[in-house]
Amino acid sequence: MTPLDFATERDDRTASWRRADPRVALIERTAWNRWVVTLPDGEHAHDVRLERDHGAYVGECYTLDGDEREPCPGNAYHDGPCAHLCTVRKAAFGDVTDTHDRHVDIFDVEDVADARADHAVEKLRADGGRWRWP
Repeated sequence: MTPLDFATERDDRTASWRRADPRVALIERTAWNRWVVTLPDGEHAHDVRLERDHGAYVGECYTLDGDEREPCPGNAYHDGPCAHLCTVRKAAFGDVTDTHDRHVDIFDVEDVADARADHAVEKLRADGGRWRWP
């Protein structure tokens, strides 16, 4: 995945940043790091993957057109993140909820891995896993 510089997009007031408005977009979380995003002026929904890796934002965006999954055309026009990625970033910053009234949060991949490991250990104990005193 590509590192993303949202601060430059914001500071330069790029077209992607200006177009991204999470209050009017349709945003639906499909996984811990994925959303389907549809902008009011867009022709298609987009599959957005966005997470943090050691604190840096990384992500990608693909157009969803029937069974086709093509790279987002917004990435072809400039080097920064497209409007769909910016929409998810703004939603997380602005405490916006998705179509199911869930807060849009961008997680760090290491935190997710730790949470999965913790859950697996707790599940093992709950399932009668062997417990030994130290």
